[in-house]
Amino acid sequence: MHKWRNPKFRRSKVTQLKLIVPDDLAGERLDIFCSRKVSDRTRSYFTKLAAAGHISVDGKIAKPSLKMKPGMKVEIEIVPPPPLEATPEDIPLKIVYEDDRILIIDKPPDMVVHPAAGNYEGTLVNAVLFHLGQTPNLDSTRLGLVHRLDKDTSGLLVVAKDERALAYLQTRLKERAISRHYKALVWGNIEPQTGKIDLPIGRSERDRKIMTVNPRHGRSAVTHYQMIERFKQADLLHLKLETGRTHQIRVHLSHYGHPIIGDPTYGGRSKYLRRLTKNELPFATGLLGILERQALHAFRLELPHPDNERLMIFESELPDDFAQALEYLREK
Repeated sequence: MHKWRNPKFRRSKVTQLKLIVPDDLAGERLDIFCSRKVSDRTRSYFTKLAAAGHISVDGKIAKPSLKMKPGMKVEIEIVPPPPLEATPEDIPLKIVYEDDRILIIDKPPDMVVHPAAGNYEGTLVNAVLFHLGQTPNLDSTRLGLVHRLDKDTSGLLVVAKDERALAYLQTRLKERAISRHYKALVWGNIEPQTGKIDLPIGRSERDRKIMTVNPRHGRSAVTHYQMIERFKQADLLHLKLETGRTHQIRVHLSHYGHPIIGDPTYGGRSKYLRRLTKNELPFATGLLGILERQALHAFRLELPHPDNERLMIFESELPDDFAQALEYLREK
């Protein structure tokens, strides 16, 4: 079985960023400053980058520990990663729709979307490569993925089959012409029952692997929600993304005081149980016995087709664990 090596990396050039230290970040280490200004990279990434001589301050190569002063000029060379290799794997896919330009997939929970450190096999990309049966006509670090879902989030994804379709759909996504709808089970009863959460999101300063609401350094993030079914200790919500930040729905609902049931990262599992009384605990532990992941499902996807811009609407039924959790809630 051949490996597909992404051609984009072979032609990638070093990206240069030029930043000026503002007053509010004076006193920070260089690596911390860089991670706050470039939210999709971690502090450890910039520590290694600086140690390798790819970050200069006022024209001189700087150490990661250098303390920042107002007005300092920081130049960063973002070095492209090594070539990404993905091996086609015969993994079953639930294909909702397919034509010459796009592929709509219903992703199961517990499936990583694309290869990365620690997950080079068993991903959606591996499965799509096998399904296509040939080296795809794409120059993309994510194959033809227009958007993505977290490993333990289930539901609908669109994959472009060529560069023109990918570029078109990415543009339409930025223009908010593609609508992504989710269902989620959250702890507690949300009020008001319909609303908009408009809070910027960025990487946590304490743990760069997770996201948090960050008014100072976060990026704009907007989530619309509507309560569609209420239970004694939980709500079923319909959510629509206006933006698509990493972990956006999970972070917003957790910050709002209603973490997604089963979410271990954002307070929907053991952390939530510690808040409960002895009388409330059996109900919650029973529910978590059904849900071994966050109860978040991308159930509806609306997008214009790359060929004719005709609006296409796709829907997905709830997976078994989510449906069983709803039955449990309705019986109590």
